[in-house]
Amino acid sequence: MDQLFPRFVSDVDPVALYASDSRIPHPDRPWLMLNMVTSADGATSADGVSASLSSPVDRRVFAAIRSVADVVVVAAETVRREGYGPPKSSPEAAADRATRNQAPRPRLAVVSRSLDLDFTAPVFGDSPPPLLFTVTEPPADRLAQAEVVAEVHRMGTDRVDLTTAMARIGQLGASVVLAEGGPTLNGQLLAAGLLDEVCWTISPTLAGGDSSRMAKGAPARLQQLRLDRVLAQDHTLFLRYLAH
Repeated sequence: MDQLFPRFVSDVDPVALYASDSRIPHPDRPWLMLNMVTSADGATSADGVSASLSSPVDRRVFAAIRSVADVVVVAAETVRREGYGPPKSSPEAAADRATRNQAPRPRLAVVSRSLDLDFTAPVFGDSPPPLLFTVTEPPADRLAQAEVVAEVHRMGTDRVDLTTAMARIGQLGASVVLAEGGPTLNGQLLAAGLLDEVCWTISPTLAGGDSSRMAKGAPARLQQLRLDRVLAQDHTLFLRYLAH
């Protein structure tokens, strides 16, 4: 893998690069990263899932980015479509995390208004259990099931209050949070002004169709970004942007 910007460097290690980046949490919340893969024409999925846009090199960078996060946050729809399981770390990544006083692997946080989730799925068999952020009055029967297998936090009336959710995650000890979508959750994070870093993989594919953009819905908000780094391998680009 080569670094193309801000200067050319051949044969770089993405694990070392992402681990060396400065990410200073805010006084009231963690640093928030967003990581997404799209096709060259901007599609975030094909046939409803993002896996077809990925590749071995993308998965390598994906693992490098995940390895710096204390918490990975994802929307319920993405959990359902992508078949999410508990985050994993290789022995090497776990050892590196230990040197940064992090848990061996990130903890998962799921955002769901309706709690329409399969609470028997492996993702809810983790220890510690995943965090589950929902509204103040979710369906009572679903809430009872959720509280058995997850650490439930209720905030927001019509939708989860993500600003409060990020603050709560910080109170639980997280310094860096990684958002992995989907696009509606990304749009809400953007609208709330919570994004600090965007890690964007551009797959060398064209998808067409009617797939969503990386962030959609919620009130539009123009967020200025600064290009920090560009990596490339096998015609795939890995862009790191920082919010101004």
